[in-house]
Amino acid sequence: MTVDLYWNIALISSVLLGIIFLLSLFGLDIDELEFEGLGDSFSFNALIAFFAVSGWTGYLAHDKTDMSGTLILFTSIAVGIVFYIISIYLLNKLKGIETKGNVTIENAIGKTGTVYLTIPEKQSGEGQIQIVLQGGLKTYSAQTKSEAIKTGTKVLVYDLSHGKLLVEPFNEN
Repeated sequence: MTVDLYWNIALISSVLLGIIFLLSLFGLDIDELEFEGLGDSFSFNALIAFFAVSGWTGYLAHDKTDMSGTLILFTSIAVGIVFYIISIYLLNKLKGIETKGNVTIENAIGKTGTVYLTIPEKQSGEGQIQIVLQGGLKTYSAQTKSEAIKTGTKVLVYDLSHGKLLVEPFNEN
């Protein structure tokens, strides 16, 4: 491989990495280019990093050393693979700290909350409760099978029916 080929590979892939970086600064991540079918071992960003590092390694080795063309090729590929593996590892670690923000209402069962709007008796209507769920204060529709429960009363969520929480008064004693 000639020094021009290494230079072109390094330059093009470095420009692509720069564009990806700038887009990510503005919140325009290129997640859709992550290939889901190949699991956590393939990423477009890591592939671009492979070519950038391989290109720069080949260019610098060709320009600054007396190594043979074959040795430069194998060295640049080996260094690129190492950086590819490091990139995949770091990208997977970053994906691990992502949060989806989805709240699952079923997680409210067994938790206590406070009545926000009075809950009518014997499921004759619905009120609202506020409950801390998955780290945030949420307001949900609620019903009770017992007597009406007034605003400010502490309640226990014991079931879910048609998207509404079923609650009963909660005594901490």
